Amino acid sequence: MSKPIQIHKFEQPIYPYTIWVAINKTPQFISETFTEEDKSEIVFTEEDNHKAHAFTMTVMSKDKKEYGTLLYFRSKSSMTSKVIAHESVHAAKNLFKHIGADIAPHEPFEYIVGWIAECCDEVRKWKNKTKVSSD
Repeated sequence: MSKPIQIHKFEQPIYPYTIWVAINKTPQFISETFTEEDKSEIVFTEEDNHKAHAFTMTVMSKDKKEYGTLLYFRSKSSMTSKVIAHESVHAAKNLFKHIGADIAPHEPFEYIVGWIAECCDEVRKWKNKTKVSSD
C-alpha cells in the first residue's frame, strides 16, 4: 500500500495568498489537484518524475479555484534547511509578483520568506496527527 499524498495548505494572514506544501515521490499527482495559473493543464515529463527533488510553481486549485504557490518536495529527507530556504524565496517572489509589490523595501519580503520557510518546516515535522489535506 502506497503512502497517501500529503498536501498541506496555509493561508497567509496578511496577504491574500495560499501556499501548499506537498510531499510525494513523483510530482504527477499535482496535475490531478492543480492547474497552471492560466488554468491550463499541468504536464510532467518522465524526466520530471525522476529528476526534481524540490520545486516551486504558481498554481490554481481545481476544486476551489484558489490561486497560490505550491512547494513540492520528493520526500521529507529532501526538506533540508538549504532547500527549504531556496524554495521559500521562489514562493515569496511569486506572492510579491501576484500582489504587485516590490521586494526592495526588504522587511515585508523577508517576513514572507520566513513565514513560508516556517510552513515548510511545520510540514517536515508533521507526524500525521491530524489530517491537513490529502487528495
